[in-house]
Amino acid sequence: SGLADEVNPEADETVVLTINAGTGYTVGATASATATVVNETETRPSAKAAARFLVQAAFGPDQDAADDTDIIPENVETVMAQGFETWLNNQFDIPPQYHEPFVQMAGSIPEMYHDPKMVSWWNRALGTENIYPGGPPAQYDPVRQRVAYSLSQIFVVSDRPEMLAVEFRGMANYYDMIVRNSLGNYRDLLFDVATHPVMGFYLSHVKNKKGNPATNTFPDENFAREVMQLFSIGLWELNPDGTRKVDDVTGKHIPTYTNVDITNFARVFTGLSYGPLAETNFEVYPNPPKWLVPMRGYDSQHDLAPKTLLKGFATPARLASSPDIGTATMLDVNAAIDNLFNHPNVGPFIGRQLIQRLVTSNPSPAYIGRVSAAFADNGSGVRGDMKAVVRAILLDPDARDGAKLADPHWGKPREPFLRCVNYGRAFNAKSSGHDFYAVSQFNFDQQQQPYNSPSVFNFYLPNYLPPGPVGEAGLVAPEFQILNATTAVSSPNYFYNSIQGRDLHRWGTADPTRTVRPNFTQEAALATTDVDALIRRLDLHLTCGNLSPQEFQSISEALRRLTSGNPWNWDVERLNLAVYLILTSPEFCILR
Repeated sequence: SGLADEVNPEADETVVLTINAGTGYTVGATASATATVVNETETRPSAKAAARFLVQAAFGPDQDAADDTDIIPENVETVMAQGFETWLNNQFDIPPQYHEPFVQMAGSIPEMYHDPKMVSWWNRALGTENIYPGGPPAQYDPVRQRVAYSLSQIFVVSDRPEMLAVEFRGMANYYDMIVRNSLGNYRDLLFDVATHPVMGFYLSHVKNKKGNPATNTFPDENFAREVMQLFSIGLWELNPDGTRKVDDVTGKHIPTYTNVDITNFARVFTGLSYGPLAETNFEVYPNPPKWLVPMRGYDSQHDLAPKTLLKGFATPARLASSPDIGTATMLDVNAAIDNLFNHPNVGPFIGRQLIQRLVTSNPSPAYIGRVSAAFADNGSGVRGDMKAVVRAILLDPDARDGAKLADPHWGKPREPFLRCVNYGRAFNAKSSGHDFYAVSQFNFDQQQQPYNSPSVFNFYLPNYLPPGPVGEAGLVAPEFQILNATTAVSSPNYFYNSIQGRDLHRWGTADPTRTVRPNFTQEAALATTDVDALIRRLDLHLTCGNLSPQEFQSISEALRRLTSGNPWNWDVERLNLAVYLILTSPEFCILR
């Protein structure tokens, strides 16, 4: 039967359940519970739905304020009050928060900040109010930072090459370029990626010279291949819903490009070297400022002949500029970027990968099709509007449908780094010296960290089929590619050691400014007084309120075995066990 209120039948209903003393059972310390039944017509998100949304759209729930009387994190309450779309639109209005300013500051005190680009990344992800002592107040822009992090796994560069390993500002500048464009237009993003010196060095098209038949030399084809395969159109012609097109005659899938196309795109990307425009030496050595400005064109080193690109699009013969300011080079580069940007594959190819990074590993063709349509037209005739794409991904009926929680084909493994960030935000982790370098060593435990991909193919492939039932069902699970015999042990061990030591990671053994400490104060109070309230709090902060009743009961029973009759620090061990069991639970490791 339904609940009714004769005075206000449209309002939410509050129900108090009280268990009275009786025979055959014992009433524990908690004899009553209060629940709110939300009106079916209500459009506001529930706390669980808002927490789940924040894991998809940002870095998860933050820590509930100490003076708050409920267990609902502050950012969850904000989403509940504003609704998904309004909250998202408000996030779009926050100015980009960049990483390079911190890296530049840290360069003056290298003994304090060892890898400042990673320290800056953690400050931005965790929403540090001032990213360095005495610095200007920072706004928290979690949606932009989250989308940028997802895009950085598509437009991959890595600090594993020795030259880039020590070029902190250049790497941060590249990342900031993605931050700047993450909610802009994809066309600008693709052009800025193609002309950034870090990408030029990483995929070897910086100082790429035109071919010379006399010496039997040819342009480098590395970037030309990857800009198609990874950054724009993929390997196979796609329908708008991401399914592969089939040749009517052969019945086979249709490749998007040929070796001839690679050769012609390689010719386009000749004549680029380190800027700025005032630079006149094509062979110039990249001193630090050179990493901070786009590459410039040198027509003297550029292939000026006509080129045929995708779908029969042709560039004309070019005339070299005089003086050589690279005009012909940049005309060809812009034409090639336009050719790629307008290819019908881009929407479904990039859209699917962003869905995978934010929401689910195996989106339906209909879901991909809706996101692809938003890429093609934002509603105002604009193609490539990334705000429209992100809005379509996060507000799609599939993404917001609570019934998907029970769909075995829905969801994604949460990548190790984002699990650690969610953990840090849920417990307001910080260091007194704003130094997160020690946490950047997370890679040793999880085989993942920003800026450190093993190759241009990222840490995992978007079509990775894991062994076992998931892969046998034809379901991809990219993040499982870095789940192996090592990380299956090192990942839970990381969380165990972090909880026991009260630090996300420790630099050395004594310096408190480099110890990133989670704050368990509020949870500690519940550990001694109300085990179930502790679990409910952790459940909402870490698993979006999705712990199964069976798991909730199992954790509760395990915690109740630790009492004042146990050895010293039973209350601390009870808290430690509660946090550990939830951080290693399926509900935390898999986002549904």
